[in-house]
Amino acid sequence: MARFHVLFRKPCRRRLAFDGAQRDDLRVMLQPGQLVRVNLAGLQAEGVMFQAAVTDAVAHIVKQTSEQPPKYLVKPLFSLRGVTEVEVPADRIHADK
Repeated sequence: MARFHVLFRKPCRRRLAFDGAQRDDLRVMLQPGQLVRVNLAGLQAEGVMFQAAVTDAVAHIVKQTSEQPPKYLVKPLFSLRGVTEVEVPADRIHADK
């Protein structure tokens, strides 16, 4: 009977974001000019849609644009069709180490 249960269990959902405590720390840590890695997959900026493969782009923080939900304007180290800055939710930003 246990085998049957395991075969039909709901698939686990992967979380791309940090847990709540880490997100609070992230908001405090991000400063203008800081080098970060961002997941741009599926985001749109100035008419340009970033493909699913753009999950680990290197960028600099420009400024925080929203407190709730926390969002930041970032400047990727690359330009795509003239887009040089993108607004990104905080849960898609990882401080570069």
